[in-house]
Amino acid sequence: MVDFSPLFNTLKEKGMNLSDLRKVISPKTQASIKENHLQTNLKMYIGTLEKICLFLEVPVEKVIKIVPDDVEK
Repeated sequence: MVDFSPLFNTLKEKGMNLSDLRKVISPKTQASIKENHLQTNLKMYIGTLEKICLFLEVPVEKVIKIVPDDVEK
């Protein structure tokens, strides 16, 4: 799954908040990140991810991390 917690850490480090990303992403995408960042069903185009990385001037690792899905036994 895609975990957006690095994005929130990066924004905090830069003294920014999620609404600052509206300069490069749509309000709908910004709201989706806010509402779904702890869920596994949030999908994002790679181009949107690129816009966020370029705007924040950080590598992708400072925006998302990929973690294994929990497997039911």
